[in-house]
Amino acid sequence: MPQRPLRFVHTSDLHLDAYVGVDDVIWTERRAQVRAGFEAVLALTGDAQADALLIAGDVFDSNRARPETVEWFLERCGSIAPTPIVAINGNHDALGDSSVYARHDAARVENLTFLLDQAGESLTLPELELVCWGRGFHESDLSFRPLDGLPARSSDFWHVALAHGHLHRGPDDAHRSMLIEPSQIEESGWDYVALGHWEHHAEASPGPVAAVYSGAPVPLARREFEVAAVVVNCDPETGVGWARTILDGGTPLQNNPGVEAEGR
Repeated sequence: MPQRPLRFVHTSDLHLDAYVGVDDVIWTERRAQVRAGFEAVLALTGDAQADALLIAGDVFDSNRARPETVEWFLERCGSIAPTPIVAINGNHDALGDSSVYARHDAARVENLTFLLDQAGESLTLPELELVCWGRGFHESDLSFRPLDGLPARSSDFWHVALAHGHLHRGPDDAHRSMLIEPSQIEESGWDYVALGHWEHHAEASPGPVAAVYSGAPVPLARREFEVAAVVVNCDPETGVGWARTILDGGTPLQNNPGVEAEGR
């Protein structure tokens, strides 16, 4: 087990620049709410004295995200430096010739790391005793499985995987793309799997490994919502615990299964 405790914030499905080509009042307001939601997550990261922020995919709603929105995101990430931010992409901001990640250099933000290797890649943060792993999703990969290739534990550090996909819960899910098998989570031996793709929060732990859909800070499919993120505490003595934290003054929900919802 690691020797130091670790605390991080887990979020996903920011969907910045949602429906960017639609300029009516509703979507103009919702895009502003989405930005405000991410600001709230950044503030939570500071207020909770978190060691890191993890973003489990769909940072942008599409690869048509406006340059000013991408630059705004990069600037806001840099504003919480030196706190590290580790992120993956998703099906909405897939890799490819037209990818937003091909047009903008996120690497210039020193505290921000995108794990975009299609085969999967690890990032080790020795000062936090933390190993993060994730896979980049390419638009041409129709057989993509987010946790395929997840390696065995490599050290006594905390091990956290980021995965953007759909949990395979039964026969009705067999046709889904980006499937995540419960056995992949359970047999991984990792400490936490930070899930994205579902807009609503849900616990997805099939066994002792903690796996959670953080839910979107600002869901696009609902008019009424709670701005929320997940705070994860890793303790060498007690293990991994998490709390869905509502950022608009509501009551935090501890280890609440929430409402399962399919990704957009």
